Amino acid sequence: MQHRRGPDGNEFDRFFRSDYRKLIGFLRFIGATKEEAEDSASAAMIYALECWAEITHPFAWVRKAAERHFLRSTARDLDAPKRALKGGWAVGAGLPGHEVPSRADEEAVLALMRNLGYKQRQVIAYTYDGFNPSEIAEITGDLPATVRSNLRSARAKLTSILQESRATADTHGEEE
Repeated sequence: MQHRRGPDGNEFDRFFRSDYRKLIGFLRFIGATKEEAEDSASAAMIYALECWAEITHPFAWVRKAAERHFLRSTARDLDAPKRALKGGWAVGAGLPGHEVPSRADEEAVLALMRNLGYKQRQVIAYTYDGFNPSEIAEITGDLPATVRSNLRSARAKLTSILQESRATADTHGEEE
């Protein structure tokens, strides 16, 4: 697993800078809007800072905390992301992280992800962030076999959608 905490505990700033944008991407994969992802990632990172001395695996810990925050926020108050933006809590795009995809690429990937059920989006997001099925099972509380099954189903569905899309493009003479 990546980003295991060191003994000094003074690495939160480095962790935040290296993982914040990736955490937002993870949340977008599981279905959050950009604003919801930024809100939940910010809340998780603040909580992580408060609990930093007790966290042994921050990479997994913040994902679980951010995911829980997102799910609670969505269920509790659908207006929360808009209020967070108005309140100035949104963070700019200048932080390091994954290479920033074009807006069209980002929208295409998110459109594909919307074809999946929540658990399938969840395992794809964790897998994209470098977790293996056993680690995902530990984080989510699911059985490893369930995680592997959801991952296999998600990959099959995405492959099928992409193949259909290519076949349609080929039939209509469009370039890939």
